[in-house]
Amino acid sequence: MTESPTDQNAAGNSRRSLLRVAATALGAATAVPIVAGAASPAYAAVVQGIPWVGPAGSGAPFEVDPAVGAQQAINAALAAVGQGAVFVAGGTYPVKAPIVLGDQQSLVGAGPLSTLLKAATGFTGTAMVQTPAGTFTGSRMSIRDIGLDGAKRVANGINLQISAKPTAYGPDPAPWLSRVFVAQTTGDGIYLGGAYSGGQREFKVTDCRVENAGGWAYRFDSSDGFVSGCSAQGGALGGYNLAGGNIKIWGSKVYGSGSGDTPGPGFRIGSARATVVGCEAQDTRGCGFEVHGRGSTLSGCTADSTGIGDPGTDRYSAGFYVASSAVNIEGASYQRAGGGGSWIPAKGMMWSLYLASGVDYVAARLVGDPNRPTPYQGGVYGTAGAHSSVTVLV
Repeated sequence: MTESPTDQNAAGNSRRSLLRVAATALGAATAVPIVAGAASPAYAAVVQGIPWVGPAGSGAPFEVDPAVGAQQAINAALAAVGQGAVFVAGGTYPVKAPIVLGDQQSLVGAGPLSTLLKAATGFTGTAMVQTPAGTFTGSRMSIRDIGLDGAKRVANGINLQISAKPTAYGPDPAPWLSRVFVAQTTGDGIYLGGAYSGGQREFKVTDCRVENAGGWAYRFDSSDGFVSGCSAQGGALGGYNLAGGNIKIWGSKVYGSGSGDTPGPGFRIGSARATVVGCEAQDTRGCGFEVHGRGSTLSGCTADSTGIGDPGTDRYSAGFYVASSAVNIEGASYQRAGGGGSWIPAKGMMWSLYLASGVDYVAARLVGDPNRPTPYQGGVYGTAGAHSSVTVLV
C-alpha cells in the first residue's frame, strides 16, 4: 500500500513532534546542575539517564576538579547512581586515588584513548580502578572504552577482588572488561582475583591492551573466565598469567615481555583444563607458552622467536614448555631470521618444545621452519612418558 502525500506529511509531523518532546525533556533534565557529592534522591529526581563526568566548565552533572583529581567526581557519580552506569566524557584527567567500583556498576568512557585517566603525582592507593576495600561480595561490574595510565605511580590499572559469595547476584561475579587500555603500572596491569572460591568467576575480558606493566600484563587468579582479542606488550613478569581453573583464551597476543634470569613466559597456563586457541607469543624474554595446568589444550598457537637464547638458558628459551601431564598442543614454533627481542634483551628460541621431567600423556604436533637460524638448537628438549605422542617438524 502506497502512502498519499497527506499521509506522509502527517507521519513526518508526528515524528518531528515526538523528537521535540524528547529534546525538551532531555534539556530539562540536564539543565539542572548536580554538584559532585549530590545524594541519590537528588540525582533520581533530576536525571533519568546515565550521569556523566566532564571537565571543569563543561556543564557536566559531575565536573572534575584537577586539584583534587577526577576520582572525586567519578566516585560521587557512582555513589549517586547506585546500581548503574557512569559515563566519563572524552579528555585526559588526573587521578590521585582509586576509583571504587561497586556491586553491578559500570564505568564507561568515550574510547580507550579518548577518555584517559592518568595517575598524578602523589597518587595514594594500589589501583586506579578497584572494588571496595574490606569484605566485598558485589558482582557484575563493567568497565569499557577507557584508558588508564599508571605513569609508574600505581601498582595496578584495574584490581577487582571478591572476598565471599555474592549476596546480590551469584554465584558467579562475572565482571566485564571491554576495550580498556592500561599502561605504565608498577605491578600487574589488570588483576582479577579474591578469596572467594574461583575469585572473579566467569569473568570476560575482550579487546583490551596492556603496555609496559611492571608485573604481569594480565593476572587472572580467577576461574571459568573468557579472554579474547587482547594484546600485551612489555610486561616485566610476562604477558598472561592464567592462574584460575578452566580459563578460555583465544585470538590474543604478547610480545616484548619478560625480564631477568628466570623470566615469565608470554602465556603461563597454570589453570587446569585451560583452552588456548589461536594465540601468539613473539620476541619474549622467556618461553612463549608455559603449560603447568593438567588437562590443558592449546590449538593453533604460534611461538615466534621466544626465549633468552643465551647458552645454558634452554629452560627459558623454548616456544612451548610443558611441565604437566595430560596436555594437548598443536601449532607452530620457530626461530625466524633476525628474531628475538633485542630490546629486552633476548636472542630468541633454542627449542621448539621443552618437556620437563616426568610428564606423560602429552600429545604435541608442532611445525617449525627449515630456516632454523641461531640460537636454535632443535625440535625437542627432554622426553615425554610412554603414553605420549610428540612430533616436531623442523
